[in-house]
Formats: sequence, C-alpha cells, structure tokens
Amino acid sequence: MKNSGSAIDLSIVVPVYNEEAVIGVFIARLMRVLKELPELFEIIVVDDGSYDGTFTEIHRTSVGNSQIRGIRLSRNFGKEAAMLAGLERSLGRAVVIIDGDGQHPPELIPDMLAIWRLGEADLVSAFKRERSADSMVARLNAAIFNRVMKQLTGLDLAGASDFRLMDRRVVDAVIAMPERVRFFRGMTLWVGFREARVPFDVSERMAGSSSWTSRGLIKLAITAITSFTAKPLSWVFSFGCFGLAISVVLTLQAMYSWLLGIAVSGWTSLTMLILFFGSANLIALGLLGIYIARVFEEVKQRPVYLVRETTGELADV
Repeated sequence: MKNSGSAIDLSIVVPVYNEEAVIGVFIARLMRVLKELPELFEIIVVDDGSYDGTFTEIHRTSVGNSQIRGIRLSRNFGKEAAMLAGLERSLGRAVVIIDGDGQHPPELIPDMLAIWRLGEADLVSAFKRERSADSMVARLNAAIFNRVMKQLTGLDLAGASDFRLMDRRVVDAVIAMPERVRFFRGMTLWVGFREARVPFDVSERMAGSSSWTSRGLIKLAITAITSFTAKPLSWVFSFGCFGLAISVVLTLQAMYSWLLGIAVSGWTSLTMLILFFGSANLIALGLLGIYIARVFEEVKQRPVYLVRETTGELADV
C-alpha cells in the first residue's frame, strides 16, 4: 500500500468531483509549478464518482505522462473518502492535498516544501488569510462551524483548509486510523506532529461552481463533532438535571398552593414547560441516534470507498 523507501519525493493528491471544465487546466498549472522543483513527484487525481467527463479529462492528461495517475471511485463517497484513496496510494516522502478547482494555489507548494525540507515541521497547513472569493453566506457558515468545533473539540480550525503538506509519518498515522467516518482536517491535527502554517488568499474558481451547500457544511459539522467528541451527549444529562430542578420547584409551589387552598393557575407557563422539555427530549433522542448511527457504521466494517477504474501506472491497493 505504501512504500516509504520509494524514489518518489513528493506526491500530490487532488480530489475532484464534477470538474470536467477545470481539471485539465489545473493539472497543467500544477505541472508548471512542480517541474521547477528538484523533487521527483507524482500526481494522483481522485475522481469521486463524477457524473460528467471529469475522468475522461484525467485519462487524457495521463496519457504519455507517467507522473500523472488517476483513480475513479465507483460512486460519490465524499471528499474524505477520495482523499483517503489518494493517500493510500501515494508513495512520496511528503504528500500534498490540494483541491482541483484552482482556489488552492499550487504556487504555494514550493514554500510549503521549503519548511518541510528544513525539518521545521511534519505538517504544513495552508490557512485562508482572505476569502473574499467566497459568498457572505459561505463565510458566515464557516465562522459558525469553526466556533462550534473549537468549543466542542478544542480544535482551532479558523481559516483551515484541506490544503496541506504532510510528512510520510503523518500520512501513515492518518491511514492507520481504523475509523470509517473520517474528518481529515481534525485527524491530521490530532496525531500531534509538529505543525507550521502558511497563509494564502482564496482565489476564484477557475471554472464552474462549487458543489458545497449549507446543508453539506452542516453534514460535515455533524460528522466532525461526533467523530471527535462525545461532549454533546453530556447535554442530555444537563437537560435532565435542569428539568429535575424545575420539577422540584413546581412541586413545592403546587404543595404550597394546595395547603393554603389557593387555586392553581399558570396554564400558559405549564404549556411552555411541556413544549420545552418535549422538544428537549426529541433533541436528546436525535443526538443519541446520531452517535448510535456512527457506531452502526463502524461496526459494519464496510470499505470507505470502492475503486471503479484507474488510469496511468497507478497500481491498485
């Protein structure tokens, strides 16, 4: 699966989904940058089940170029699975993950490599210094996501992206993690190797439009949180304690009113309490259901992805 003794110095893993209009141009731009480097390199482009001609373009660019490999997954498994597929087939002593839409600038790779060569870090993360290319809704969603993640998991993902360089030790550590539900950004930080950060400005997409939606980001947030912490489960206990305290107060009030012969009133407040705790119970059940679903997915032990076909000289794992 991996060969740390390989002659390859640098692997570039590019996960893509429905990027027919841009992938050829992006690979050409990436090649111009990499050819200026002294390292021997390979490019592994992972097509995450695109329904357009993305893989046809990948195959076209790989013909006659042994440095470009292509993997086509059997369906859309998600970006996390696509990145894992590329990492498991990478041979380089250093591996870079980069998006194929042009928003991650390949021109930053030499700076990341320079830090790695000096031995100053095993993980070089590119963080978003400026993201004016994103819509206001996208920036707001990202801000909320990062704040929630920091509060619940302790991971500071402000400005974080999947664009990063990893030493082979980091790659092997991430691959060795057995979980099926994965969150790449968090996992690379969790392993605890030395990290350096370099800034970049998010560029406009080279072509097409992003497939990310608010719904997709919410799904990613749920995956990230439930993969890294069980803290939300403690909320269920907190709700229970709060409800118990309220019930004790209301019981004492009812007994006091009964002893004094005062008519019990407050139907509005009682209705609000019933609605509140009814909703809280449903939320708690839903939260428990999410964690049980995670356990169910892990217990099934299904593969994270399936490969439909490859192109170039890439050997199947």
